Amino acid sequence: YYSKIQTKFSMKKLFTILVMVLCYQTSFAQYYLISSATAKSNPDGINVDAEGPFSAASPNGWKQILGGTNTKATWSSIQTLPFAFNFGGGPVTQFKVSSSGVMTFAINSTLAPVDYLPVALPSALVPDSSICISGLSGLGANDLVVSKVFGKAPKRQYWVQFNSYGYGTTASDGTNFTYWGIVLEESSNNIYVVDQRTGGYPTTKNVSVGIQQNAQNVFTVPTSPNLLSVAGTDATPNDNGFYAFKPGSQPDYDMAASEISTPFFAVLGNNTIDGKLKNLGSKTITSYDLNYVVDGGDTITANISGVSIGFLSTAGFSHPTPWIATKGGHTIEVWATNLNGNKDANPFDDKITKKVFIVTEKVQRKPLLEVYTGSTCPPCTPGNANFHSIVDNKPADDYVAVKFQQNFPGVGDPYCTNETVNRRGFYAINSIPRMEINGGWDGNANAFTEGLFEGSRNLFAQFKLEGTYNVDTTFVSAKINYSPLFDATSARLYVAILENKTTKNAKSNGEKEFFQVVKKMIPNENGTLLSNLTEGKWDTLSLSFAFKGKYRLGVDGAVANRIDHTKEHSVEEFSDLRVVAWVQSTEADKQVYQAANLSKKVVLGANDLPFSVNNILAYPNPATDVLNISLKAEHQDKLTLLLVSANGTVSKAIDQDVVTGQNQLQLNTANLATGLYYLSIIDSNNNSHTQAVMIER
Repeated sequence: YYSKIQTKFSMKKLFTILVMVLCYQTSFAQYYLISSATAKSNPDGINVDAEGPFSAASPNGWKQILGGTNTKATWSSIQTLPFAFNFGGGPVTQFKVSSSGVMTFAINSTLAPVDYLPVALPSALVPDSSICISGLSGLGANDLVVSKVFGKAPKRQYWVQFNSYGYGTTASDGTNFTYWGIVLEESSNNIYVVDQRTGGYPTTKNVSVGIQQNAQNVFTVPTSPNLLSVAGTDATPNDNGFYAFKPGSQPDYDMAASEISTPFFAVLGNNTIDGKLKNLGSKTITSYDLNYVVDGGDTITANISGVSIGFLSTAGFSHPTPWIATKGGHTIEVWATNLNGNKDANPFDDKITKKVFIVTEKVQRKPLLEVYTGSTCPPCTPGNANFHSIVDNKPADDYVAVKFQQNFPGVGDPYCTNETVNRRGFYAINSIPRMEINGGWDGNANAFTEGLFEGSRNLFAQFKLEGTYNVDTTFVSAKINYSPLFDATSARLYVAILENKTTKNAKSNGEKEFFQVVKKMIPNENGTLLSNLTEGKWDTLSLSFAFKGKYRLGVDGAVANRIDHTKEHSVEEFSDLRVVAWVQSTEADKQVYQAANLSKKVVLGANDLPFSVNNILAYPNPATDVLNISLKAEHQDKLTLLLVSANGTVSKAIDQDVVTGQNQLQLNTANLATGLYYLSIIDSNNNSHTQAVMIER
């Protein structure tokens, strides 16, 4: 009798447990969709990497998991997830991905990958337990699938990115490309499909986005399989959108902070914490508590009432308690609680953080406007016309404009150089016309507006920057003074020699005149690393470059036909050269801290240096181990002496105090190779004298 009762109890208990397990699994076996197609960000803002072709120069951490040139859709090898993840109510640890946009946890499925055209879900062509962006295609040689982990436990994101892909049967090339991502989020078990970037493909850019657990459990984005990409060509997340598939049923109350709009750089004193909230719950929000914390300190809370924020609506906020900011870097965290008096059902997406730097004074920003263009690019003609219709009406010193001529489409611009191409790669740009504003806004030059220009000036500068330059025949020297306005650890100074107007590089797009054309960067496109920076302290850097040989007009922008700066140049008129400089962040955001048009000094001859030195004699010439310099100073001064090699490298650079009257100076040349050098003597007013000297062994 005891045995029977025990058996009956055990069976009943087992049945109850099974029901509980099934209920638990059922509650997590479904998903609900939150569309953020126009978010202009990545989910939670964790991934800020540039969206460019994968290469050794790509941001650290990306790993290739499937190669390109897949004429037929193919599966990758089996991959292992970097953290615990539940899909459809159960744990998964491995997956494989296809070159047609499908990620499946059914690693033992023998189904061939769905072809390159989008399919409606459910589909017998797609394995169960799959996440789909069908309609993508990895036909091109550079069409890769790559992965990377972002964030910190317990809220990491695992990104699987279809990198420089195509749509359907139209392969990606230099004009057509797209970037999409599938993102798995730790702890929340959210799945995101991110629309990152599309160029070209005017019509055929439709996909089918959804989850297929099995034939009965399918969750798709409406309009699939004809869902159109809405992302632009911006290589940053600033034009991205995404679709969130969240496990369970949609809650009544779920509010997410989506933006902190307090400026990245602000000034000492009272600052308002501004931003946006998005209602992801089904109930309209009429009141809530708004919270912020700075640097992990006390929580500042205020009740906000009298609002009406509907499902998927976004509302701005401005916390009534200002933040009394101190100088330096700070981390702000914002979130909402007490939604209509109720608890937020999904705490994983509540908070947003932002790093803010507080500067010590307001300095007018001079925006850097970089235009990537070329004389063989038809859309570049209206792009340049639009650009000049805005900036030509502004005071010339209100901005810094730089044009980087490019090597495509077709044969490319004759004034394209290795430096202008590499600078394009710095931003992962693969279509023109393109424009960068302060290293942040990235878009077609046709989309440049008066509002964008004014907005680029209405932010405080983070550096003070000024300087002068000289053009002495074919020798260009520059002296740049800089001072950080915040506790910067490092930055890069970029200096470019521009020709104000050129005409000989005209090709096929109808343009006859070209402006602000980069001729050379000093020392090159990588700039100069500025370290040991101290807030408020001025430092000075002197740079120079000697143009060599004769003018040559390249046939086109191909590598073999580009100007070799060690022996030739493409300067049409040396009298039309000028020099600009900018300081840019070394971080992934590539933010430009300040830019400057350097002031031109009067070009002076070898025996015509008023205010400082004259009667200059450098001997012996040729020199061996020592170069003696005799000169007469009109007054006490500090001179900069440079020895520049024939390829433009500064081989020697010293500062030398001189007294009124005759001075005897020396430069040690014992370690210099045999060859032609240029001796440049620059006084404190940036007047200069340059002459050729030979070193022999």
